Amino acid sequence: MNCLAGWLGERWRRTCLRILSTAVSFVTLASLSGQAHAWEMKVCADPNYLPFSREDQTGYENRIAAILADELKANLTYVWWPQATTMVSEQLREGECDIIMGVPESREGILPTIAYYRSPFTFVYRADSGYDISSFDDPVLKDLSFGVQARGDTPHGALAKRGLANNVLLQYVARDNNPHGPFASLVEAVAKGEIDVAIPWGPVGGYYAPLQSVPLKVVPTPEFELPFTPMYLTIVIGVRKGDEALRDRLDLAIANRWDEINAVLQEYHIPTMALEKPMLTIKGH
Repeated sequence: MNCLAGWLGERWRRTCLRILSTAVSFVTLASLSGQAHAWEMKVCADPNYLPFSREDQTGYENRIAAILADELKANLTYVWWPQATTMVSEQLREGECDIIMGVPESREGILPTIAYYRSPFTFVYRADSGYDISSFDDPVLKDLSFGVQARGDTPHGALAKRGLANNVLLQYVARDNNPHGPFASLVEAVAKGEIDVAIPWGPVGGYYAPLQSVPLKVVPTPEFELPFTPMYLTIVIGVRKGDEALRDRLDLAIANRWDEINAVLQEYHIPTMALEKPMLTIKGH
């Protein structure tokens, strides 16, 4: 066996070794089980949280979960729960579900898998605006109005540091009953001219911009807000603490279906940053 690690260095190499050791037992079990009945993989997800998840399973995290369930020969089922910290404390931790898709790697209270994508925050503005914004230091920003996903998030902090907090006129409001999903209004406000620039996380900007009646630009923010604040989120699957066996099986499934996962992200127009593909070779199988 060999595992080629990328730029994540020692942490990634340790993860690769974990995947490889799991792979041997997993492949052996698969070969012995033959036509064994599929097991149930229960996912906790919000039923109205496009572009991530939806009860009709049209969110991109629903699609990725289906790919992983197929790889693991599992029956995919859902426990629908509003997106909140209680999803971990009252559902995952209590055993009501097995995994939570789309979790930032820094999330507390979970056992994380390897990362399967990374996406930046983005500037979203009308293509006919004449702007060419790619930095929080662009002088034009002082005369513009903004929308953010949450007051206190990293884009809002970057604006506030430059004295532009009062220019924020719109933020995401949970459960605003928009039929297109709870984040749709943020990008729709740009298309309608109600605000000049939205600064959502990449999946929100990337998914909703092509759905608008006017062309919008989706431009990644700088990778870091100096000196050390990352302007992106790295995404893992959250597993219940103590369930290393499931975590390891998911790691292997992510590695094996990496290209299909990325194809789903591209289909949904999710802007991504480079992550080294886990390279896995199991000789003799």
